[in-house]
Amino acid sequence: MQLEELKTRLNVLPPLADPHLPDNAYPAAVLMPLLPTGQGLELVLTRRSRHLRHHAGQVCFPGGRVDSTDVSLWDAAVRESFEEIGLLPEQCQPLAQLQAQHTISDFALTPFVGLVQGEVNFKLNPGEVDELFQVPLEYLLDVRHHHVLSVSRKGVPQQVVFIRWHNTWIWGITAAIIHQLALQIAR
Repeated sequence: MQLEELKTRLNVLPPLADPHLPDNAYPAAVLMPLLPTGQGLELVLTRRSRHLRHHAGQVCFPGGRVDSTDVSLWDAAVRESFEEIGLLPEQCQPLAQLQAQHTISDFALTPFVGLVQGEVNFKLNPGEVDELFQVPLEYLLDVRHHHVLSVSRKGVPQQVVFIRWHNTWIWGITAAIIHQLALQIAR
């Protein structure tokens, strides 16, 4: 998918019903950084440090909890991206805000799609990130690569999405966000 086609599809995203998010859920935001390459757009993903107490070693987007210095959810997403992978906020143009989702760890997580502009020198914060990798957006938006399983958690039926990229499994809220985007912009 080319950038202009993606922008067109993002501009006409069908509205989704607002999810019921608990009032006490912690506000958080993540950035879905899209990097233009010679092979097309690629989505930047990270693997959380294996020594972290929560979600250690899982694939995720850069981002995190909103703090008192953030004036918006977007500001939280780009601040956290800078802290985790060294992506300068001025290098990222917002393209879309996706529907917030409630996470298993009680966050109201708002994803933002952002276009990375210019030469990027990623610098990983070893306290938070073990690895950074890129996956072609075209691959991730192809729902034939999405494995959706129905599970019961505390008696409540839920869907869990898994996406395999080479020897890596993307799953949980990260895969759910990718799946949501793929379904929203599919023709």
